[in-house]
Amino acid sequence: MFGSGEDGAKTRKDVIAVKYETLAIALSICAMLSCVVGCGSKDDASSSTAEGLSEPPTPPTASEGSSSEGSSSEGSSNGAPSTNASAEQPSPDTVIVTVDGKSLTTGMAMGMAQEMAARQGVPPQMMEQFMGQMGARLNEQIVDQFIGRTLVENEAARVMPAASDEEVDVVLARLKTTLPEGMTLEAALAAQNQTEAELRASIGASEQVRKLYEEKTASLQSCTDEAVNAFYTNNVERFKTEESITASHILISCEASADEAAHATAKAEAEAVLVELGEGGDFAELAKTRSSCPSKDRGGVLGTFARGKMVPEFEAAAFSQELGKVGSVVKTQFGYHIILATEKVDAGQQPLEAVSDGIRTQIDGQAKDELFTSFVDSLRENATIAYAAGAGPAAKAPVVETPATEAPAAQ
Repeated sequence: MFGSGEDGAKTRKDVIAVKYETLAIALSICAMLSCVVGCGSKDDASSSTAEGLSEPPTPPTASEGSSSEGSSSEGSSNGAPSTNASAEQPSPDTVIVTVDGKSLTTGMAMGMAQEMAARQGVPPQMMEQFMGQMGARLNEQIVDQFIGRTLVENEAARVMPAASDEEVDVVLARLKTTLPEGMTLEAALAAQNQTEAELRASIGASEQVRKLYEEKTASLQSCTDEAVNAFYTNNVERFKTEESITASHILISCEASADEAAHATAKAEAEAVLVELGEGGDFAELAKTRSSCPSKDRGGVLGTFARGKMVPEFEAAAFSQELGKVGSVVKTQFGYHIILATEKVDAGQQPLEAVSDGIRTQIDGQAKDELFTSFVDSLRENATIAYAAGAGPAAKAPVVETPATEAPAAQ
């Protein structure tokens, strides 16, 4: 629906960048905060990141460990900062590209790369390796995002009314609900070296973009039932469901290599917890006070997971237990678990009736993106985009190649 070839793909990426980075500024900020506080989601839990559940990760091989160095050599091909520590690093104030008077510097590009990585769930300690492996592809995405976002933000500021304080307050209140438990907005902003005034200004700008997007796509009609049926028929495999279980656990950790006495002590402690539960103890509260798994902060909740995501002993117990009933103590390589399964979904095929609303939303959203893509194209065609030497021109804008410069100091 978005054209073919590299130009169509690039424009599609620009639209998505505008839609999901500028429009959803609150979610973007929450993703940035994950670098600082490690805020999790249901998906995080279900991906088995909790200690004592997933198979131990395989260490990278020597060739994998050096891949970031090899990839980073191409990371400077478009002017964005390279992650190769041995290469000469440009100044954070070096300008990569200027769009209608607004410049992207290497420092800004690095910040955008870190935000992107955080949204994809890359842990802070893996950030450098991730950016090195992505190399030039990541740098190109950042430059494309900056161009698309700048053009649309400028146009929204020019033609749309400013967001009211009340509109900003609504978004700000929604943002606060996404923060990790126990974290205040003030602390989150301090961790990002940002003020509330700056955040409010960002939200105000994103509200203008949202209104522009809605205005430019308001003429579209919703798709027909025939289109929904055709999508379902052509993508029937996408609507098959895996067998899955939703569960919580309490882990009394004990290394597999520990001696018999240590294992006996850990098992006895787990059985004591089991007795407390049998006497009416609250599972979530006992998880918070007795479990050694990080999931204790969520009352032991692990979320929903399919087969193959957990170590075999844990999986077998979780999928065979009676729902709503605490099972017996289960031993794994991580220690002794008490498991509570709360919901089970059998493998099967979702009927059209159950997914038709979601299909309609997806088709309508794609049609709106296509229409907005044409609008973004027109903005690019009339924009003045000046690249630093070697940065590489965008496909759809007049380009003025200039030497790399330093951003002017603040007056």
